[in-house]
Amino acid sequence: MKNTQANTHGNSEEDLIDITAILKKVWIERKLITKTIICFFLIGCILALTSPVLFTSQTIFVPQVSDDDISSAKNRLGSLASLAGIDLNTTEMKNDSYLSPLVYKNIVDSEEFSLKLLDDELINLNAEKLTIREYLLSKESSFNFNLIGFLKKYTIGLFLNNETDKINSDVLKNYNFITELDYSLIKSFRKKFNIELNQRDGYITVYAVDEDAFISSQLVDQITRSLQSKIIEIRTNKIKERLEFSKEQYELKQVEFDLLQNKLAEFKDSNKSISTASFMAELQKLETENQLQQNILINLASEYNNNKIKLNKNTPIFSVIDMVSIPNEKSEPNRAFIVIINIFLGFILSTIFVLFKEPVIKLIKDIKD
Repeated sequence: MKNTQANTHGNSEEDLIDITAILKKVWIERKLITKTIICFFLIGCILALTSPVLFTSQTIFVPQVSDDDISSAKNRLGSLASLAGIDLNTTEMKNDSYLSPLVYKNIVDSEEFSLKLLDDELINLNAEKLTIREYLLSKESSFNFNLIGFLKKYTIGLFLNNETDKINSDVLKNYNFITELDYSLIKSFRKKFNIELNQRDGYITVYAVDEDAFISSQLVDQITRSLQSKIIEIRTNKIKERLEFSKEQYELKQVEFDLLQNKLAEFKDSNKSISTASFMAELQKLETENQLQQNILINLASEYNNNKIKLNKNTPIFSVIDMVSIPNEKSEPNRAFIVIINIFLGFILSTIFVLFKEPVIKLIKDIKD
């Protein structure tokens, strides 16, 4: 027992000695640590002052849901049912496409989504119109020079004939080909916006960041409208196909029915005074066929109208909770935070250097010996 207490006491004294030695080393090299902290402080000030000022705009919206959606939201999908704006009835889900709200993020992150937005128009404070593509190109650095691409174009590219270029162009038309310039613009554009999905409360937040507060609010508006249009397009794709098919069938049967009615009328007009058995049989045959075509036409008309109603019912309607507005305050950079982080980093690095300088030098000498 006494030995255990003695060992514990001895370990405590050793730890105290170690801490004292560490503090002593730090105190001896306090000038170096102070100089390092001052250097990192100056670096932090430069970074804080040169960092571009950014403004963040955002909007919050939710898809409106029907009474059926609200009642079905009690199932295992919970708030996702309300967010999707669809009917979760089992039979409906078998017939209609279900678009999970978790897919919204994938839509926004797709290259196709960003590529289409590049051609949308913006307007600056000088009332000048320009596309998002032109705006991004204007922000590109003039020092952004692709040496490899330049050499390839004016060395090997000079020996390639125009016919090869034409063949390649014809082949690429059949694919979703993105040029290097467009791909570079898409990467730059993606850094400016994002969406957040709140599954618990059932709303979607769209936000955009830019050096121009007015431009950032326009980007939010363009992205939100494009996302909503894409959601509606995917959600109603099958219903629109059915509607178009039922419309085509209805119009075809309408033409057939009109021709049959004309044929029946002509037959009656040309045989007014005839009442033979063959006449009656032919008349009955035409009338039966006419009645059958009429029933088919009525059913097709009913199906066509039902599809129109279903399309209107299942088209999501979006309610805006927070309208987009031009931000008055910058969101970045947090200059004080940048300076504090640099001071802390300077202290940590200088302290590590002071503590491990002698052991490292000793280790190097031992290796050389």
